[in-house]
Amino acid sequence: MTDRYFETEDGQKTIALLLHGDDLASTSEYLMGILFDKDKREQLFRQFLEFETDVSYDWFNRYYSQEMTRISKKHKSYYSPPELGRLATQLVDVTRTNGDVEATKRNLGATNYDVASGTGQLTIANWDENRRKHSPFSYKPSMYFYVAEELKQEGKPSRSIPFLLFNYLIRGMDGVVIAGDSLSRSISQVYFIQQPEDNHLGFSSLNVMPRTPDTMEAFDVRTWIDEPIEHIEDNDMPQFIVNELLGTKQPEQADEDKQLGIYKKRLNIIRNMAKDSDVDKEYDGKLTESDKALIDFIDVLMPGFAQFESEKNKERMERHRANKKQEEALKLEQ
Repeated sequence: MTDRYFETEDGQKTIALLLHGDDLASTSEYLMGILFDKDKREQLFRQFLEFETDVSYDWFNRYYSQEMTRISKKHKSYYSPPELGRLATQLVDVTRTNGDVEATKRNLGATNYDVASGTGQLTIANWDENRRKHSPFSYKPSMYFYVAEELKQEGKPSRSIPFLLFNYLIRGMDGVVIAGDSLSRSISQVYFIQQPEDNHLGFSSLNVMPRTPDTMEAFDVRTWIDEPIEHIEDNDMPQFIVNELLGTKQPEQADEDKQLGIYKKRLNIIRNMAKDSDVDKEYDGKLTESDKALIDFIDVLMPGFAQFESEKNKERMERHRANKKQEEALKLEQ
């Protein structure tokens, strides 16, 4: 007997009802279509939440595994139970970091990288473990970044990816879903998902990465397959990131040192490049090679970031020169 609604028989019927389908093919196709309409997608999320508010488990695990078993009688697929997913998450954390909490934080990108992710059971287990490390008042989606890869064959629909994207979006997660072949790196689409307000009670937005050389390098894409999907919901950089970059945190965020923790830990993007306080070294206004690489990486995810950072660095240099002139004028007066 389970108290998880979507693992009950009634829950299975509700999934089919809400997704307007009689089998996995029809429900997956319906869901993939609706995901790219923000209003309809979030309306569907609210309908699901009327039946279940426990988001700690993969709602589609039983439904998907049962449907796949019916489809493949000769080559049956077997799926790990949620409890095993949570255990694997804990073991991976300890094994990769030798129990060192700080090392775990530094390796978040690795510990939350899920290859052959299916509908996202292991990713959800990771997400649930991570968010429970914080209080509801301190937890922010930007503290963690989840990368999942799932098989997508050229010219064929993926039955699992729509459910995987659903799971990211409804939970307000930040991360990337790569659809394609993890071994050959033949990739269909790279989906960038983020909570634009850094609000753990909100839904995430869905973006499809453009097929640029930068995207290929950043996500190890060797060849593209299928037709590109052009879909961008976050045309502007999220305001909470702009606030952090400009040093103008909102009053309610003033005491939250981890507002952009994930960007500092995962990519080391937010750096104090002005050397005004370093009296032993003249600030030349130039970025280090690592700074350039990181800024270029973020510019792939958030077009316009490189220009923004260039303008900010120009302002820093002008401010530095003005300060130097003022110091020289004061010395002459003395």
